[in-house]
Amino acid sequence: MDHRVKIAALEVVRAESIAQADTALQDAFAFCLEIRQLDAPAEPLTMIGRGDSLKSAIAAAVSGLCARPLQIAYSRQLQQRDGCYPCVVTIVEATENRVGNPPREGAGRYVARSLEVGLAVAAVRAANHAGLLKVEYRAKHQKMLRHCSQELLEELTEVLALGSLAKQKQLEADSVMLEHLNRVASAAVVTAANAPNPASILSLFDTSAWLYDAQGRKRPSFTRTQLWLAWYPGVEETDRSIDTVMRTLPATPAGQIPWIVKLFESPSSWLRFRGAIDLEDHDILHVLLGRGLQDQDEAFVLGFAMGTAKRVRWWEYYFFQFVIARLYPEPYRIPKYLHAAFELGVKCGRETGNQDLYRAPLRGLRSLSIAHARIQAGIDPLILKKYYRQEQLAIPTTIASLRL
Repeated sequence: MDHRVKIAALEVVRAESIAQADTALQDAFAFCLEIRQLDAPAEPLTMIGRGDSLKSAIAAAVSGLCARPLQIAYSRQLQQRDGCYPCVVTIVEATENRVGNPPREGAGRYVARSLEVGLAVAAVRAANHAGLLKVEYRAKHQKMLRHCSQELLEELTEVLALGSLAKQKQLEADSVMLEHLNRVASAAVVTAANAPNPASILSLFDTSAWLYDAQGRKRPSFTRTQLWLAWYPGVEETDRSIDTVMRTLPATPAGQIPWIVKLFESPSSWLRFRGAIDLEDHDILHVLLGRGLQDQDEAFVLGFAMGTAKRVRWWEYYFFQFVIARLYPEPYRIPKYLHAAFELGVKCGRETGNQDLYRAPLRGLRSLSIAHARIQAGIDPLILKKYYRQEQLAIPTTIASLRL
């Protein structure tokens, strides 16, 4: 494989046909599937499947990950595109289910440079969507998401079958999807609000759509989205201009920022903290640091701006942490368990970045490439990465850490 693929709570390390010592066997095909559990330090596990065809051998290998054996009921390999094979696979339980329950089915797709890899990864994704993966490999809350998905499919099928005009169908389908997405979002909020350990909330859901592209590769950046939770420019981004990335930013209008946030963070406020910076320059600093817009990202950016003062008064350092944790309203409040990002941001700002960078008119860098703008701002990407590695260790379970 040219890269590893993460699916739910496992990672596909290798997927390929293997030669058999006795080619006269009835099961002429053998397939090796090597996986690793994301939340376990154990060595990778190897599943060997055999069958009378490539598809049946792949199904046998994937069955090793499942609670019940499965078979590939349908597969389609689209015309090779740019050296890649877009594959679609439908799987079904191969043995009888409990009385009264129909066999579970699922579909998955994947684009790979190898037909074998494409079919194998698509089959694993199909098994995950069908809820057939063993518990240790399954995405948390998959059962709830599958139930919502089935209800959504039923309602969309009814809407699209109506004899109404195309535009009307589109509007009705949009309303159905929005209703169901709001239900899923509400369930996520309730789950988060009742979680005994907020730092573990990420493990309840499969966030691979934000972190990985359709080919399973980790996204170095993700700016083609208007969802502020998902948007981030990435520290590896260098070639695009600051202005180009800024135009993709799903920023909050200045008029919606609460007065108390302006009181402490506006450079024109009499009670501003060291590191206070206006909204446009603050957003540019996000791009320079490669940070997204989640609370953890915000904590690091605020800390970095303060750290560029090089010498920060201790009372200001601790009082500001109290303010952002206790006095700020949601969604601007930054919980205590994310303050390690603020503390590392301060340390990073002391080590790199021009002195009192927060006082510089960063908007003057908009026309420059990110790489050139970082040079002008005195920001060393190697030092950034050093502190981001520390942040991943200090706050290991959040989306913001996983995409650093």
